[in-house]
Amino acid sequence: MLTCVWCGRSFNLTVTVTMIWQWRPLPQPALCAVCCARLTPINSQHCPQCGRQQASNTCCRDCLRWHDSLRNRALYCYDEGMKAYMQQYKFQGDYRLRLGLQASLRTALDREDYDILVPIPIDAQTWQTRGFNQVTGWLTGQPFQQVLTVTATHKDRPQSAKTRQERLLTPQPFELVSGASEIVSNQRVLLIDDVYTTGRTLRHAARQIYLGGAKAVTSLTLAR
Repeated sequence: MLTCVWCGRSFNLTVTVTMIWQWRPLPQPALCAVCCARLTPINSQHCPQCGRQQASNTCCRDCLRWHDSLRNRALYCYDEGMKAYMQQYKFQGDYRLRLGLQASLRTALDREDYDILVPIPIDAQTWQTRGFNQVTGWLTGQPFQQVLTVTATHKDRPQSAKTRQERLLTPQPFELVSGASEIVSNQRVLLIDDVYTTGRTLRHAARQIYLGGAKAVTSLTLAR
């Protein structure tokens, strides 16, 4: 009997014949079927550049406006279910909820082709109030490099409190840490963040990584 980290319900693990024949340790899901159903995985029909779920595989209008080639892959739609998950995990600080989506992110990272994994950092005030970076909380032993930091002079409202236009006008909040160039130079860097909204945050981060000499920068987000 397992306990869902989101709703607290007890549930049984459904074992299939395939799982038995694989002779591997059985998975220990952290979410029950009801909570899993609250989240909407992005299927094969999505924007090839930002990962947004849509009715075709053509570039969405938002990406056409960027005039660049930053490619993002996203795992889930940022709908009501994902907003509820983020509210409890990220904004209410329920750190146990990280367990709910670790397996999904691990599978997604296994499919990506990169040399260095770089999580988007959080600022000092967020560290003090929340106590953890929601992005690195989803990682399960994957090595990563903290080559970005939020500048000490950057004091801004949370992205979640901004309008779309305000997000797009956000000034550069990141800088490379000392020695970052030696780490990212001539490397394929994968940025990882929680939500792709306008893409401004990831592009700010990518710009700094490229200044450090990276060969290529792509990104992966939990939601779009």
